[in-house]
Amino acid sequence: MSEQGPTKEQIEALVAAIDRVERRRKIMLGGYLVALVLLIVGQVIAFIIVGSAPEGSFLGWVFLIPFALVGAVLWAFGRWALPRKKQ
Repeated sequence: MSEQGPTKEQIEALVAAIDRVERRRKIMLGGYLVALVLLIVGQVIAFIIVGSAPEGSFLGWVFLIPFALVGAVLWAFGRWALPRKKQ
């Protein structure tokens, strides 16, 4: 009785699958980091804008802009990380 391990083709398929998952995770991690920096910088800028505005003016909407930008960045990186369809 000889035990057979995985074939060379199976090993190559496993390595290719691991490479695809690793690529996707790297892209998503980059997107999270970009979104984090964008959110922090955007909120600081929003605080500066609100702090320098004349008293009595409502500028609460400027705090929504960083969140919209973060959403767009996360969406874009998520689309980029999707597997490509073979044609």
